[in-house]
Amino acid sequence: MHLRLALRCLYVALSVAGACLLPSDAQAQKVAIVDTQKIISESIIGKAAKNNLDGQIKKGQAKLAALKADFEKQKTELEKQAAILSSSALQSRQEDLEKKQMEFQRAYQDIQEKIGKLNEVELTKVVKQIGDVVRELAAEDGYDFVLERDRQTVMYASNEIDITDKVVKILDKKKVSL
Repeated sequence: MHLRLALRCLYVALSVAGACLLPSDAQAQKVAIVDTQKIISESIIGKAAKNNLDGQIKKGQAKLAALKADFEKQKTELEKQAAILSSSALQSRQEDLEKKQMEFQRAYQDIQEKIGKLNEVELTKVVKQIGDVVRELAAEDGYDFVLERDRQTVMYASNEIDITDKVVKILDKKKVSL
C-alpha cells in the first residue's frame, strides 16, 4: 500500500513537472479526477461485489457459530461430569475439547484468509472495469490526465473536473457482470 502511494505521488509529481517544462502553448492539458471508493460504493458492480463478499462473510460466521456452539456444549458437559469421570476419561475429554478449540481457531483463520482473497479478487475485477471505463472516457473526452481522488495524493480538485458520476453512470449502463 505504501509502495502504491509512493508510486502515485511520484507519478503526479513527474506529471506536474513535465507539464511545467512544456512550452506555454502546450500546457493547456485536460485533467479529470475520479473517486474510486465512491464508484465502488455507488455503482451496480461495486454493490454486487460487496453483496457477494457479505454473503461469504455470513456463511463463514454461521460455520464459526456452529463450531463455537459445539465447543461450548462439550465444555459445559465436561464441567458437569468432571467430578464423576475417571482421570483417564477426564484427560481424554479435555484433549477432545482442546482439539475442538484448535479446529475452531483453524476454521477462523481459514475463513479470514478465504474472505481476504475473495475481497481482493472482487476488488480487482471492479477496479479493472473502472479503469477500462475511465480510459474510454478519457479517450472520448480528450483528457490528458485522470487522477484518482485520494487525500494523500490529490490535496484539492475542483468538482468541475470530477468525472466520478459519469463513470458510475457508464458502468451502470453497461451492467457489467462480475
